[in-house]
Amino acid sequence: MIWLLRTHGGLSTAELAQRLEVSRRTVLRDVEALSAAGVPVYCERGPHGGVRLMPGYRTDVTALSEDESRALFAAISSWGPDSIGLGDAFASGVRKLLAAVPEAHRGQSLEVASRIVVDPHGWLPQPDALQPGEAFATVQGGVFARQRLRLTYRSRQAARVQELVVEPHGLVSAGSDWYLCASAEQTVRFFKAVRIEHAALLAEPCSGPELDVAQAWRDHRARFLDQFTPVSVDAWLRAHRWDDAREWSICTSPMDVPGSPPGEGWQPVRLEFMDHLHAVTILLRLGSDVRVEAPDDIKAKLLDHLDQIAMLYRS
Repeated sequence: MIWLLRTHGGLSTAELAQRLEVSRRTVLRDVEALSAAGVPVYCERGPHGGVRLMPGYRTDVTALSEDESRALFAAISSWGPDSIGLGDAFASGVRKLLAAVPEAHRGQSLEVASRIVVDPHGWLPQPDALQPGEAFATVQGGVFARQRLRLTYRSRQAARVQELVVEPHGLVSAGSDWYLCASAEQTVRFFKAVRIEHAALLAEPCSGPELDVAQAWRDHRARFLDQFTPVSVDAWLRAHRWDDAREWSICTSPMDVPGSPPGEGWQPVRLEFMDHLHAVTILLRLGSDVRVEAPDDIKAKLLDHLDQIAMLYRS
């Protein structure tokens, strides 16, 4: 309850009950217990009332449990701060947090941080991976200060460069890329940070309301995925390629398919893909270790691609 009140300034008993998954009566009883223990918490009546914590009250983190300590240091082992130019500040903050962790858990917390690595780049090099520079530092400043930004933005078509003024809401890390969530002409957009060629911080504060950036990103991603038409493919697959097919498709499951297997070691499967392009790309990658039985248009696309490739190399 103390942490919730410190974060939000004050909450109604109904909100506290919902967040803590207890009854309102329990909330009121706990408020009395905290007050009796010396915590400056009190209740205000009225339509805008609720439970309040005296401004300036602080509590330490020495009550962290073993699992809480491990979870915190596992989370902060990611490479996120370095990617936005805050690596030194991050290291300094970690040292301060470590000093506040109960001594009994300190060694295990350090061990977790040293044994867990979160690398958003994966195995392959990312040519578009963001290298923090002057523009991105300015973008961060606009986000944290809630001030408008003037951007020079290169769209996906490299020939098109936009000059626009935006109201920044937040930053989103997705995969190995960073995006600026901002309003441009009253429309919420996500600008890929690596395509921001120049950014200038304006003296004008953002005038629009605060935005739930996480929800905006979920909505944006859902609209993006809605553009695709899922495809189901029934096929025979060599057993030793099962793991590959499961990794590269959305879903792979055993399935009765028409026809008979091409030979020994084949099994019937249903493969789910995002769209036709995804399906054809992965099926070509599986090569002669998969034989598609349905749908016919996927078989036709595969044969057409193979004919074009053969013609290119025979010419």
